[in-house]
Amino acid sequence: MMARRWKVVFTDESIHPEVVARVADTCTVQVLQSYPSEAALIAACHDADAILARLGVVTAPVIAAAPRLRIIARHGAGSDAVDLQTATRHGVVVTTTGPANAGAVAEYTFALLLALLRHIPLAEASMRAGAWSRAPLVGEALEGRTLGIVGFGAVGSRVARIAGGFGMRVIAAAGRGAAGPAKPVPVFPLRVMLAMADILSLHARLMPATLGMIDAAMIAAMKPGAVLVNTARGELVDEAALIAALQSGHLAGAALDSYAIEPLAAGSPLRRVRNVVLSPHVAGQTRDAVLKVGLAAAQAILDELVGRRPDFVVNPDAYAMRASAD
Repeated sequence: MMARRWKVVFTDESIHPEVVARVADTCTVQVLQSYPSEAALIAACHDADAILARLGVVTAPVIAAAPRLRIIARHGAGSDAVDLQTATRHGVVVTTTGPANAGAVAEYTFALLLALLRHIPLAEASMRAGAWSRAPLVGEALEGRTLGIVGFGAVGSRVARIAGGFGMRVIAAAGRGAAGPAKPVPVFPLRVMLAMADILSLHARLMPATLGMIDAAMIAAMKPGAVLVNTARGELVDEAALIAALQSGHLAGAALDSYAIEPLAAGSPLRRVRNVVLSPHVAGQTRDAVLKVGLAAAQAILDELVGRRPDFVVNPDAYAMRASAD
């Protein structure tokens, strides 16, 4: 009798083919439509050993319905799309890919920022419409501006280095958790930093302590005429308060790559705000980064299935829970 092949479920049909092939060498692979529903995930994962999760949410009912599940490997740096508490309780390891796409996200932060400050979308649209209109395209410089960074990890530290090349002054918000390594830039309490920054760039992880951290009060504390860039998680920001600040003119603009609910609804008020540059959560998507991240997630799955502890385990307590259940 042939041994059962491990089953791995991919939650996004756009996963790089090389990643699928890497896993399919030793596992049975099922690839779901992007942003699968909870019902679709439950149906697919009831006999799964692993989930490679890119788009969609792995909820408690999905985990509870998958008794063979050993690992949920996130295709990216965040684990907020997985119910960590339930995964840990069931002995299911959750991994991320660490800093694999940090460079791509940092670069895109400046792509969005420059698009906003230099009115690049308007310039491109007007040229395609047959115009040659220069006056409305007078923009703002980066040189000499103060950039405030929230979240000084793999991405935030790269953003700081790039900002130095533009001649910007960089400051950072003090972390909310335990003290980490010293930052190479001046650090201030969040509210103090907000009042100093011309540009606020968000790179914090989403967790209970950071959920909604940029709320109406924090936005009101920002320097009048400042701009906000978010290439982290949409849930860090109170979207209604952000829209109000943009419409009132308190904030001069925003550049957003992530949203509280994704995909962003066709009728979202953000789509109607004129001083916002929007993109569909693609900051980490360069050809190199997508492949690198996918292969890192695949390797985590293969390591776990053969008994090696993967890199970037988010919930190591899952191993203890698994051992106590054996």
